[in-house]
Amino acid sequence: MSEGRGTSMIRFEKICDEIFLLKVPFSTVWTGVVLITDDSGGKSYLIDSGSGTPEEYIIPALSQIGIRPEEIDYLLNTHCHGDHIGGHSRLAKEYGIKIATYEGGAKRLENPAENAVRIRSRFPEFSPKPQTWLEGVHADMVLKDGEVLGNRLKLIHTPGHDDDCVCWYDLPTKTIISGDSVQANGTPTQGIGFYQNLDKYTRSLDILSEIDVKTMIAGHEYDGIGGVIRGGKNVKRALRLCGEYVAEYDDFIRKKLDAGERSPAQIAVELIENMGCGMPEHLFLAMYTVNEHMERWFKEQA
Repeated sequence: MSEGRGTSMIRFEKICDEIFLLKVPFSTVWTGVVLITDDSGGKSYLIDSGSGTPEEYIIPALSQIGIRPEEIDYLLNTHCHGDHIGGHSRLAKEYGIKIATYEGGAKRLENPAENAVRIRSRFPEFSPKPQTWLEGVHADMVLKDGEVLGNRLKLIHTPGHDDDCVCWYDLPTKTIISGDSVQANGTPTQGIGFYQNLDKYTRSLDILSEIDVKTMIAGHEYDGIGGVIRGGKNVKRALRLCGEYVAEYDDFIRKKLDAGERSPAQIAVELIENMGCGMPEHLFLAMYTVNEHMERWFKEQA
């Protein structure tokens, strides 16, 4: 077999003891795949699987550090969006890796294409085609909020970006693998931070702020905080900044509404231009966020 595209492009980067990050290309950004190797317990875990086939990036990257996919004990996920679980089905079916997931996302993991249709059908004029190619997979283990896998990884339910979002808290290293639960100012493919429930998102930020965290690994490179935040004070600062972005969005959107603007798309464009993260090809993700703030404003006016 010839050297694959993934072999020459990306490798697992060591973040801290026994924790490695693979930045799998996705559109104009990357999606983080996290590897945890438990030297004392002999267990290995993967968190998320990117959007493409595992053979393109994940399998070559594991090979580079001497790990066969069959040696991975569990494949986890931070939520069931296609750029985070695109390789789950193949890793399970072709390599026999067991799947562990949050109880609130188990059904979505079985039918991620349906979930993609749900997200992209709310604002169809501003959305790309749904990822109908996504294949589902049945979880071998389902965990509740607060449960710990392998005496190591604690599941923390952190909805907002979506209802099934979780963070995995690595107890020995005090590392949070946050996926998309922490949005900051979003990515260029979003334009701004993307959350489907404003109240849940801000509560999740509060929950994470109460945890003793030394390192946080996000699901993408987020404007304002980056992708890997090291040091407890820096993590706290990043979480505070996420809340400040929410407040800044809210202030901007309220001023537009007070001035008579009612189009979520128009407000999204103006907000993205004001925040300076980058104008996405499709507005639907930013429109979710804008719509959440608009609904709060309309409720207050009633």
